[in-house]
Amino acid sequence: MGQEHLPTVDLDFVKLAEGEYRAIFQTGSAEEVDSARFRLIWALVHSTRRDHHARGLELCRAKLTVLEQQQKQQQQQKEQEKPDATNGPNLREFRYFAAGAHGEYPEFRQADFLRGLVDDAIVKEGLVGVGIGAAVVGVALAVFLGGRK
Repeated sequence: MGQEHLPTVDLDFVKLAEGEYRAIFQTGSAEEVDSARFRLIWALVHSTRRDHHARGLELCRAKLTVLEQQQKQQQQQKEQEKPDATNGPNLREFRYFAAGAHGEYPEFRQADFLRGLVDDAIVKEGLVGVGIGAAVVGVALAVFLGGRK
């Protein structure tokens, strides 16, 4: 088998990619700029000059840093949008209103259905709390019993 070689580009190809990137950077969309940046990085790291390699890696690292920051911001935004226990729905209040609507209008099946959903959610919430409590007690017992030996 023959030796495999990475493709190399000459200085003219790198200059062409740089010119394309500069032109698109000024007027292009974000997608076009990313595409031109990719082509420039590719040209730089496939150049025969070491200084081009370093510049290509620098551009690549800068883009990766931006992508990581965007990912963190998106994650933080998702965390902020996620309801937590403090500003989640008050299930008991929902159950009270559903029961009241069902008592006032016995044929109102949607209120009965809503009350059933709320009851299920209350049971589920309670079971999660019981499960967490049981796990804590189990770990405490394991630590206590393990420490006695």
